[in-house]
Amino acid sequence: MSSHGTAHVQAKQSDWQSVARFAVGAFRADVARAGASKEVEALVDELIRLSPEFEAIWRDNDVRGHGEGIKYLHHPQVGPIALEYSAFAVDGRPDLSMVIYHPATPADIERIKTLVKSKPEVATVPPAS
Repeated sequence: MSSHGTAHVQAKQSDWQSVARFAVGAFRADVARAGASKEVEALVDELIRLSPEFEAIWRDNDVRGHGEGIKYLHHPQVGPIALEYSAFAVDGRPDLSMVIYHPATPADIERIKTLVKSKPEVATVPPAS
């Protein structure tokens, strides 16, 4: 979509066009499943106004489910990471889905462990009495 505000996101994706098409198609499917077309009309109009790329993808009328697959990311510290994902419906909540991500290879597991180990500890503040 428009590079306005998304350059850092695009840089982390190995195939931005496919990711953008998937995101817009999944959004369209989620909107339809939730029966929320009227509620998101203003948002879609704004995105069309701000992004010619979004407009082109939206006009394709592509609908995609989350399903399962592999998401490829490029992390600035550890390089490429592949994550397998599966999406599941939430019983009684057609507006929600749960997506589970798992490292695709042992090398991806090691890259994620490196990131976790390098993350600074977060200080917790006790609640005020």
